[in-house]
Amino acid sequence: MNHIKNMAFFGILGVVIASTQATAAQFECSSDGLMKHVSEQTREIDAYISSSDNPQQTQQKLTSMARGLRENGQVSNHDDEMKKLASGVEFQPSQSFCDDMQTTMAAIRSYMESHPQ
Repeated sequence: MNHIKNMAFFGILGVVIASTQATAAQFECSSDGLMKHVSEQTREIDAYISSSDNPQQTQQKLTSMARGLRENGQVSNHDDEMKKLASGVEFQPSQSFCDDMQTTMAAIRSYMESHPQ
């Protein structure tokens, strides 16, 4: 079940990776550092979706919000690094990927805060 939740989160992140400056707390730019923060945010997203009256619709809204960022050109493509991160393989991510992940996490958090369940 956690694998499914992680894949859903990585799916959302894959769409949301933004290229603006990070506003979230800094984290170590390593696969371990990223995984730690992804795990923390996955718990937040799970709680957000679980508290919804319609979890499937809530997940679709998060995905739609993320897709909108990509469609509006606010998102960089880091598919190769996302695949490596999702697979759990240790690698040295690029600084732009780390910056974009931080920004993405901040965007998801901001969306959840502005759309309370």
